Amino acid sequence: MQRHSFSIYDASAGSGKTYALVKEYLKIILTSPKNDAYRNILAITFTNKAVHEMKSRIVGSLSEFAKDNPSSKAQELMQDVSVDTGLSIIQIKNKSQQIIKHIIHNYAAFDISTIDKFTHKVIRAFAHDLNLPMTFEVSLDTENLLIEAVDAIIAQAGEDEILTNLLVDFTMEKTDDDKSWDISREILETGKLVLNENNRNEITHFQDKSITEFLEIKKKLAAVCEELEKETITFGNEAAALIEQKGIDLKSFSRGTFPNHIASIQARKFNPKNKMFREPDDIAINKTAQDRDLIEAIIPDLLSILSRVYALFEKIYFYKAFLKNITPLSLLNTVSNELAKIQQEQNILSITEFNALIHREIQNQPAPFIYERLGERYRHFFIDEFQDTSEMQWQNLIPLIDNALSGQDEYGDKGTLMIVGDPKQSIYRWRGGKAEQFIELSKDQNPFNNPDKKVTQLEYNYRSYSQIIEFNNSFFKLLANEFQHPDYKDLYENHSHQKVNSKTGGYVNISFLPETTESEEVVVDKTEKYVQATLDTINQVLEKGFEYKDIVILTRKRGQGIAVANFLTEQGVPLLSSETLMIQNATEVRFIIHVLKYLKNSADIDAKAYFLHYLALHAQDNLQVHDFIAKGKELVLETEFEHWLLQFNLDLSFQNLRKKSLYEAVEIMVSKFLNPKLRTSSYVQYFLDIVLERDIRNQAGVADFLDFWDKSADKFSIPSPEGTNAVRIMTIHKSKGLEFPVVIMPFAEEDYSRKPKDKLWLNAEEATVGLPKVLIDNSSAVEGFGEDALEIYTVKKQEELLDNINVLYVALTRAEEQLYIISSKNISSKGEIPKNNMCAFFINYLIAQGIYKEDVFEYQMGSSTKLSLYNKHEDRSKIIPSVNEVLNPKNIKIAQRESVMWGTPQQEAIEYGNVIHEILSFVNTRNDVDLAITKAVENGLITLSQSTIVAQTLFKIVGHEELKNHFASGNRVLNEQTIIQKEGTIIKPDRMVITPDNKVYLLDYKTGVPNSKYITQLNNYQNAIEEMGYKVVEKKLIYIGGEIAVISHN
Repeated sequence: MQRHSFSIYDASAGSGKTYALVKEYLKIILTSPKNDAYRNILAITFTNKAVHEMKSRIVGSLSEFAKDNPSSKAQELMQDVSVDTGLSIIQIKNKSQQIIKHIIHNYAAFDISTIDKFTHKVIRAFAHDLNLPMTFEVSLDTENLLIEAVDAIIAQAGEDEILTNLLVDFTMEKTDDDKSWDISREILETGKLVLNENNRNEITHFQDKSITEFLEIKKKLAAVCEELEKETITFGNEAAALIEQKGIDLKSFSRGTFPNHIASIQARKFNPKNKMFREPDDIAINKTAQDRDLIEAIIPDLLSILSRVYALFEKIYFYKAFLKNITPLSLLNTVSNELAKIQQEQNILSITEFNALIHREIQNQPAPFIYERLGERYRHFFIDEFQDTSEMQWQNLIPLIDNALSGQDEYGDKGTLMIVGDPKQSIYRWRGGKAEQFIELSKDQNPFNNPDKKVTQLEYNYRSYSQIIEFNNSFFKLLANEFQHPDYKDLYENHSHQKVNSKTGGYVNISFLPETTESEEVVVDKTEKYVQATLDTINQVLEKGFEYKDIVILTRKRGQGIAVANFLTEQGVPLLSSETLMIQNATEVRFIIHVLKYLKNSADIDAKAYFLHYLALHAQDNLQVHDFIAKGKELVLETEFEHWLLQFNLDLSFQNLRKKSLYEAVEIMVSKFLNPKLRTSSYVQYFLDIVLERDIRNQAGVADFLDFWDKSADKFSIPSPEGTNAVRIMTIHKSKGLEFPVVIMPFAEEDYSRKPKDKLWLNAEEATVGLPKVLIDNSSAVEGFGEDALEIYTVKKQEELLDNINVLYVALTRAEEQLYIISSKNISSKGEIPKNNMCAFFINYLIAQGIYKEDVFEYQMGSSTKLSLYNKHEDRSKIIPSVNEVLNPKNIKIAQRESVMWGTPQQEAIEYGNVIHEILSFVNTRNDVDLAITKAVENGLITLSQSTIVAQTLFKIVGHEELKNHFASGNRVLNEQTIIQKEGTIIKPDRMVITPDNKVYLLDYKTGVPNSKYITQLNNYQNAIEEMGYKVVEKKLIYIGGEIAVISHN
């Protein structure tokens, strides 16, 4: 079976990429002479869900293959594998049985993981070599660490003089520009550059620069700008003098535009947005002008002067754009150092550092040491969702993969790599995932020494019905014309067309909101119209026979999803979305937060009012809600307030709560204020978990926790319960890799030009600026910063367009049977279709199809009749029973074991027996007693003063007349050997002595009084040992306490 060393699968949406991956994986393990070939395979994918799916598919397929009657799906796959490998069906069955047995016993070596988990494993294994603490914890919440670092820097104002002056100047600059004086947001935004690997090359230029050096650059640039402006005035004066010298009447110029332009340069009022004069025809002369010839004669000189003026202004605006960003940029190193300090203090490592750590280590090393131990293990690699793999992650993997592709294993087989991806689904550029990386590899690029490479395109779409496939084929082919970049154009022109499967039919509906006149209020109205249209669509779909669980609503922005969720909840539509399942939205959790705020500051009237409102509704029915709140607020003295709450059976001391640990305090609130049913709600339980984790990790107090909650509350939601009959709402990014019978996409009219702009790195003259690269805001003004800047700006615009169209591609390819797009025409008063707006894509498509009409707002393609088989929803969600019994800590007795052990007489005997038992595991024969005593002292099991008494006990046991065969020389001794029985249970006899002729002497040590269950246990051991072909000739129990008792059970 010929397998290519490097295979690339270009897999569009729904083309069966997981099937292809699983099939290739199975081919490798089924054709290998070994049963544990899976140990030599590393499969990497993007999400934990994808890891779970791939593992399930592989194990599921193997267990089906191993059956006498595999399922029809498994038989198809078996047939495919048989054709590709030449193995017979019976060979596949037998091999599968052996492999599945092997995997079950070595599941940890079945290596399918996310790239982050793999990187974590490598770093953890080499923590010492990488100068990391062995016990570091991984932090996923990088943004909070960054916020902490920025807060710490601002808190240093007043201590560090240079830093203080810098922060004060920055604040003043922002207020001069009529912007908020709060500088932390800007520093935070720039600080994010440190964490984003897309900027790693540029940031290296700044790493050795101090704040003082940046201040010097700032000063120098301000002086350079001043000089350049003076030069422009000189040129402006020169142009004006030339006109005057020739005696030209200024009225000869049409509308005085040209002289006004010169005057604006002289008066420092030049505006780059105004008309520029670059060609002779740009200078308009009045038809009646007497001095036309004179003007035309000096036009070349005037244009020459102006071209120099414009070149100077390009530089001035370029430098000024950089000056706007220089202050936060000068703090990059300070932020970096503060971040490192926080991580060191808290013994954590941010997940964003993983790739950079490995990257630094493997650079310029032909055989990176951190891969040496792994290199011989992995021979085959699979990378799923390759378009989401960042450049740095890929660069980190190349040396490891190259090693496998260049060599052969002990059977003469070479290593292989299979990557699967789709650049059209690359929507994580902001996280380092770039479509261009996959595009380049699909063409001629090959980073490996082994030239054997093959690109395969998976042509069929197995997910959707034909109508949806045909719509997406024609729609995205048309969108290819939006690109100027040849690779992006080719991607959608030649790589987006998919062949249909046997599922014919399906339905696509594009509708537009009815027209309204533009006004401020319309924005609110529009959202209402979108959510209403979404509800109407859901009802329409339900009428066709679909259920709630078949429907997903996809939105581009989270806020849109929340708007839809709120409206549908009001209308009684069952929903599942991370927004509707957010912890912070739960009434009980809000109540606890308000009580915590009150504990932090008893003068916090708002917090007190909020928690009184909750109590008024849920804990009493004597007073009206308003009266209850008013009365509670009146009682300022806390003791009076507590006494008043007693009337309502609310017995609580706020002062005592403040003395408790955070978790204890919250637990008391839950038990005192919430009724038993609410105490066990998922939201409350999940919130308690968060509190506990924060309390353990940070020893957090109330104030610290509230601070953490302010910043992070919106990140926590309870996991969606599977199997619920409810409409799902999610962002397009979250829907990636999923599929749904019916997709509804409202708000399909995003204005791409309004997207928050990233920063741009531009090349600079190091001699003038002191830096090879500068950071500026990304705006159309960049086009006026010279040719280099224009080129970078154009590339950036094309990348943004690709990312936006990719997001749209992901959304429209999730649908299996029906797709509903709800947009708005946004036609201008002149009847023009808007530019840079998603709605234009749909309007232009309908025009191209010849079906667009200005007064028609709904377009249907295909038949809306439900085609898939009707399967009634069964609620498979499981309810976890609540625990109503409150645990009293006083009832818990903690047994402690110490080296100075003996307390009560019976405890003394048990503890002593346990220690002897442990020391006996070091003893094979009588001669080992002294060594075992030394070991026990070294390990802290006993003290030196106790060694004599312990030695006497040991000699009593090993020298016991009835135990001489058990401690005789020349036998194999197995102390506490694990035995796995046929039915899967595990047993562990204390001591087995195996003679050369396979006879076994069996011993088990016990403490306390004899018990019949010990005899049953001993007989169980005997049966298990004899089933393995040995003969148990003696079996005894030794009771170790004050005295030694040996009891035979033969």
